[in-house]
Amino acid sequence: MGTKRSTDEEIDVNSDAVDEVVCLSDDGNPTTPMQADGSETTAAVETRGTPKKGMTFDSMEALEKFYSSYGKACGFGVIRVGAKKDGNTNVKRWQYWHWECGPGMSSNQVVKEGDPKGAEVQPCKRRRKSKKCGCEAGIAGYMNKDGLWEIHKMELTHKNHVPTPSKSRFIPSYRDVPKFVLRVAKDLMDAGVKQSQIYHTLANQMNGFENLPFLLKDMHNVVGKERSKEFDKTNCRAMFEYFAKLKEANEDFFFSWRVDQANKFMDVVWVDARSRVAYMDFCDVVCFDATYITNHYELPFANFVGVNHHGQTILLGCALVRNKDTETYKWVMREWLECMGGVQPGGIITDQSVPMAKAIEQVLPDSKHRLCVWHILSKVPRKLLAVKKVGEVHKKMKDVVYDSLSIEEFECRWIELIRSFNLEGNEWLNSLWEERSCWVPFYVKDTFWAG
Repeated sequence: MGTKRSTDEEIDVNSDAVDEVVCLSDDGNPTTPMQADGSETTAAVETRGTPKKGMTFDSMEALEKFYSSYGKACGFGVIRVGAKKDGNTNVKRWQYWHWECGPGMSSNQVVKEGDPKGAEVQPCKRRRKSKKCGCEAGIAGYMNKDGLWEIHKMELTHKNHVPTPSKSRFIPSYRDVPKFVLRVAKDLMDAGVKQSQIYHTLANQMNGFENLPFLLKDMHNVVGKERSKEFDKTNCRAMFEYFAKLKEANEDFFFSWRVDQANKFMDVVWVDARSRVAYMDFCDVVCFDATYITNHYELPFANFVGVNHHGQTILLGCALVRNKDTETYKWVMREWLECMGGVQPGGIITDQSVPMAKAIEQVLPDSKHRLCVWHILSKVPRKLLAVKKVGEVHKKMKDVVYDSLSIEEFECRWIELIRSFNLEGNEWLNSLWEERSCWVPFYVKDTFWAG
């Protein structure tokens, strides 16, 4: 089968109203000042005061909004960490809010103490990054007999850290891209202006980056989502009409696509006739990469690439996907595998992606999976940015990875490297150690990788 169907108000960015909005009551008197995103300013929180035991609110949401505004003014985030419901009515009657900080460091040790050569290795269990530390700052509220939410317990003193009000803009729960910024950004991008230039322009209009309620990556993500929504029926029709012409010219051309429940485009896979023929001869090794996002609609572009007998790369398939999750990758690989007659590659190389690894395990169980060592080593400067001698670490890590002549030598040299730079608590390096059999050259030398 060749074809399958599986009334915002305008805001002047030069106006001072963007920074602060003065709310008027019914009688025309000013009430609590609010920021443009709806949260209270620092002055407003100071006027209302800090949270106090016994304060009441009309609803749990009102209490949470008050504490979040207080947290934003003080420089810390707020998250829900526990709740209790009435056993009879199933109505929530108790809620606890905790402060939110940056990722914690793992205390896992790579090497057992007392082993001078580092030959005995203790596996490290991967832990999820934690956003909580030993600080117990937070409040607890409950629904009283009058149906109001009342602050019952609280701890306002922060331990092990000092909240900084100026850094509230870096906390995810307080970052938001206003709709007027989205409109301006899209119009300027259509005119050929880079997002970084747009971000700097907005910062200048707001008198500094610290006055922007979002980061550059937030604007990039929001614009990308809006761009992907623009890939409507007209664009899909043009693409599939082109694919139909290719299919008419050569019946071996393959394409498959699917839509969601709302009949909106999700993903598409296509493979030309030459790629299908080449795969039958060069199916030993395939590289699957989904790191390209260069199209106008910000849809990730994935491709299957192989190597021929001249050492040249050959394209074996392409895909445009809406999401980069396990379910999407499973669908892409199943369609591509069907196109290739069900012949699984001998080995497949990917980036360090958990969803991709899960999809390969389920769809291509007979293929040897390897992580791309080049991608991993290229991440070192970014992942170890806080390390003082990151350049030296990068250089020595390359030597350890490429110049080790045995598994034992690699493990000993890796352990020595980690110890010499005091990197035992680095979660990313610990994850590389756990997955060493999937990317270190000496571990995968028994499989043909075409270079």
